[in-house]
Amino acid sequence: MNFPGLDPAWACYHHVARAAGFIRPWTLPQAQEAMAGSEKILVVATTALGDTLLTTPLIETLSQRLGRERVSLLVKAPYAELYEQDPRLHRVFTVRGKYRWAGLRERFAADPHRLALIANMTEPDLVPFLWRCGVRGFLRYRTRWTRYPLWMANGKMLRKPGAHDYASGHAIENNLAMAKALGIEPTTHRLSLHHLRVGTPDGEDLVLIHPGASREIKRWSVENWARVGDALAARHGCRITLTGDRGEVTLAAAIAAGMKTSAQILAGKLSLLELAQLQTRSLAFLSGDTGPYHLAVAVGCPTVTLFAPTDRGSSMEACGPHQANATFHRAIQTTRYGDSIFSIPLEKMLAEAEAVVAAARQLRSRTEVTPSAGAAAGEPS
Repeated sequence: MNFPGLDPAWACYHHVARAAGFIRPWTLPQAQEAMAGSEKILVVATTALGDTLLTTPLIETLSQRLGRERVSLLVKAPYAELYEQDPRLHRVFTVRGKYRWAGLRERFAADPHRLALIANMTEPDLVPFLWRCGVRGFLRYRTRWTRYPLWMANGKMLRKPGAHDYASGHAIENNLAMAKALGIEPTTHRLSLHHLRVGTPDGEDLVLIHPGASREIKRWSVENWARVGDALAARHGCRITLTGDRGEVTLAAAIAAGMKTSAQILAGKLSLLELAQLQTRSLAFLSGDTGPYHLAVAVGCPTVTLFAPTDRGSSMEACGPHQANATFHRAIQTTRYGDSIFSIPLEKMLAEAEAVVAAARQLRSRTEVTPSAGAAAGEPS
C-alpha cells in the first residue's frame, strides 16, 4: 500500500509529533540502560536478502552475549524460512513490504521488543511504525543516513550522503557498531547460518553457477558463463548446475544451450532453503554480487563473486568477502564505479574459479579420509 503523497505526509506527521514532544525516543544512555536490564532487541533488515545475511554476525554476537531469548529478527516474509529454525533467535517477525504490516503490531503487543537495531529498512514507514509497536530505542547502521536522524540513539555514527566517509566500511562491521554502541563487544565477524549446514560435499563434484542479478550492469555475459562451465567440466570433471529465481529461467537456459557439456537447470525450481542445502553439498558457487552469494558464504560453500558496484555502498569494501578464508572465497571487482561487469575478463574469472574448485576438492579429499580434518585444514568459511 503506497499512494502519491503518503511518504511525505507520514514522515511530516511523525516529525511534527517528535518536535512537539509526543514522541521521545531513548537517548544512547537510556538504550544502554535498557540493554543492561532485560529488554529484548529486534534486529531489523527489511530490504534485500543479502542485507539480512549480513546481520548474522550481529545476531550471533547478541545471542551469545545476552542469550537467544532476548534477540529477534524482522525481515521480509520471503526470507523468513532461512531463520525460523535459527537457534540464536528468539523469534522471527516478518513484513510483506513498504506499509504492509498486517498483523505485526498485534505480534509485538504479545511479545514486546523495546530496542531496535536497524541494519536496513524501507523508509519512511518503518521507524514510526515500530514506535507505534512499542519500540523506544533505535540505533542505525553506521555511516548511512535516515529520514529520522534525531530518533537514533547513535546519531553521531550516521553520515549524510556526500560526506567523505558516507557508506564507508564493511556492512558487517557497520552492523556490529550498533552492538558496540550499547557496550557489547563482537564475538564473530563472519557470516553464518550454522543450522543450515548439512556437512561436507558428497562425492559428486557439483559447481553452481548463478548468473542472475538485480540489475543488468551486474549480470555477466551468457557466453562467458558458458565458457566457465565448460572449462570447469573439462579440466576438473565438475557437473555444472545453473540456479536462479523464476525470472532467470530463460537466462539459465541460454547458458546451458551455449555449453558444449551438459548442465542441469534448477533456476526457478528451488526455494531459498533448498538452495542453501544444495550449496552445502557443492564444491563452489559462482555468481555476481547477489543475495545467494552471501547465502553460500553463510553455509560454508566456497565462492567466486563478480562485483560491478555503482558506488561505495555496493562495492567489495561494503559487501565483499569479510574475514572469510581467501583460499575458498575470491572476488573480482570492476576498475571503476559504474563500469559494466562485462569489463571483467573471462581469463581472470576462470583462474579464480579453478583455484577455488581445486582447493575445495583437496579439502574434500582430506575430509573423506579423516571426517574431523575439515576444521583442521581450514573450512571454506
